[in-house]
Amino acid sequence: DTLLRRDKTIGGYTVQIFQKLRERGVLAVFATARALDDSAEYRAIIEPDGDVVTGGCLIFSGGKLLGSHYLPEPQGAALLADLCGYPSVKRVSGRSFSARYANIPMEGRILHDFKYQLDDKLLHCSCRTDNSALMESIAVRYSDFSILHVSGSDLYDINPKEATKLNGIKSVARHFSIALSEVAAFGDDFNDVEMLRECGTGVAMANAIAEAKAAADYICGSNDNDGVAKWLEENVL
Repeated sequence: DTLLRRDKTIGGYTVQIFQKLRERGVLAVFATARALDDSAEYRAIIEPDGDVVTGGCLIFSGGKLLGSHYLPEPQGAALLADLCGYPSVKRVSGRSFSARYANIPMEGRILHDFKYQLDDKLLHCSCRTDNSALMESIAVRYSDFSILHVSGSDLYDINPKEATKLNGIKSVARHFSIALSEVAAFGDDFNDVEMLRECGTGVAMANAIAEAKAAADYICGSNDNDGVAKWLEENVL
């Protein structure tokens, strides 16, 4: 809902603008809740100079790992076991560096009952529930974690507290010796708010949630209308 259209494609005009930016020496970084392999087809199109993936749990540039954040233990195991005990939680899943797990059968995931200790270090976990009050109470009890609701869904992403898109962007900026004040960030959802507020320029999509728009310096067009690319052409090129 930022660079990608609702049909999960990147428009040709957007690709052209990013090519022009590259020619001008402007760097591009993906900051996404997706895992690295989930964004492979889009990275092949845009060829970003850095990747902040899994919501900030892993940070890469040119294939080099710049940083990683894992769920703190034993709190992580306790949180996962706790989530599995509530009937209103429909699914609990976790992701390590090389594997994915879920407490119900799912394609591409290893079936695991999180009531038992997992012999793998998890970067991130998530759950699906309509019980917002429960998740608010979980956030209070497990203060070492960042718990973010994905707007318009029943999905909650759970990361280590320090694993954020903003912290990932800071790592990539340091790697390239670029000041945060020179960074323009684009976003639409709760996990973008901090990034939009703290980067030099924050740009919210026209289709963004109200909280993202309030945190931003500018509002651009919608994701379905190449909003990111049009703003970049008007303000950077």
